[in-house]
Amino acid sequence: MHSQSRNDRGSASIEFIVVGVAIILPLIYIAITVLTLNAAQFASNQAAREGVRAFVTSLSNSSGNQRASFAANQAFADHGLSGSAPQISITCDHMSCLTPGGKVSVEITTQVPLPFVPRWGTSDLVSMPITSQATLLVDQYRQAGTP
Repeated sequence: MHSQSRNDRGSASIEFIVVGVAIILPLIYIAITVLTLNAAQFASNQAAREGVRAFVTSLSNSSGNQRASFAANQAFADHGLSGSAPQISITCDHMSCLTPGGKVSVEITTQVPLPFVPRWGTSDLVSMPITSQATLLVDQYRQAGTP
């Protein structure tokens, strides 16, 4: 019995390190992934909200599209996701989007790459789709915008 305890001396610290690394590394990866997706969702929500605000305060549909696109890209840049190119979809309930009292909706869709997870057979990373939507009413007392 005495000889067994000499052979086991110091093995507890090695076991602790091996088990600790086996548990801690996946937890760190999960935290990084969740935080990345959370930042992308916040950026998408802000992009949709600011995009629709920029659109309904514009003077024409064409300038509204440009302003909404700029606001959405700026929201992603503010969250450190300037590499993500959001797709912007603007829908209206009237022929002219800026009809007083009309509804304008902006939907933002983007693909967020998961860190350190390559697609099988390529160097591209696996990505998750993120979508957000915001709707506002055009001010009822404003002059109707031009198409």
